[in-house]
Amino acid sequence: MLIRTLHSFLALHQHGTIVAAAEKVHLSPAAVSVQLKNMEEELGVVLFSRTRRSLELTPAGHQMVPLAEKMVSLYEEMKALQGGGGAIGGFLSLGVINSVLGGVLPQLLKEVTQKNPGLEIKIVAGLSDELVTKVNRGMLDMAIVTEPPQKFPTDLTVHYIYSESFALISPPDKPFGEVIDAFRSGTPYIAFERSTWAGQLIDQFLVKRGVLTKPSMELDSLDAITALVSHGLGMSIIPLIRGAAWHDSPNLNVRKLSGFERPVSLIARASDENKALTALLLSSFGLENAASSEATGTQAQ
Repeated sequence: MLIRTLHSFLALHQHGTIVAAAEKVHLSPAAVSVQLKNMEEELGVVLFSRTRRSLELTPAGHQMVPLAEKMVSLYEEMKALQGGGGAIGGFLSLGVINSVLGGVLPQLLKEVTQKNPGLEIKIVAGLSDELVTKVNRGMLDMAIVTEPPQKFPTDLTVHYIYSESFALISPPDKPFGEVIDAFRSGTPYIAFERSTWAGQLIDQFLVKRGVLTKPSMELDSLDAITALVSHGLGMSIIPLIRGAAWHDSPNLNVRKLSGFERPVSLIARASDENKALTALLLSSFGLENAASSEATGTQAQ
């Protein structure tokens, strides 16, 4: 049985339809249907209950899921063996928050693809909460996200990568020593989108310091916020993005806020069949021992 058939089988289990499974494994619905029919014939087991509009797993099909996950996981580990050159092939769908997109991602992709030319990577950008939902539902293999206000879902594995500090940014002619002084100055406050996890953390930080203010503007783009602040239109509190170019801009005063930071982590499903790919990404961040940074449903620090 080809390993790609098992990928199609698991995609059907995760997404529920032939069309969605086909999109996941980059095949036509007809090709996936043939794969699954051949799988049944080869095993001699009825795995699917077919109706005119749907294809559902039988009890035997559900029993097959953990076995298929183990086979795929073992196959990925075999591909990762250094004796074969160490290169990994296949397909990886990776979600990333927008700050990673313009920060550490370019260097990460350069390193990973140079060492693994047979690996195809699809990048999906979005907000942390959206990406967590997609990984949890099997729509993405894994994602790089920030820590949620509460805990991660318990059926996700969380690998801590690094932390980003938050900073108070203001125009060059308005340097502020303390956050409270900045807000008492009357300078317009440009808020990072407060419905996002980062925005919620910033609000919590301000409330603890007795700062209650109404933003003059609210945006979900860090690039837009830094541009507005550099043009003298206000001040803001935003995360210091790892790898971003604006940190040393002469048009900004950047004051790092002590003790205020957010962890950035790689998340995957606890039953993740792509352990070799997870280890590959972690090693690209200098985390050679992936197991030591692993936790389930919590943030590993």
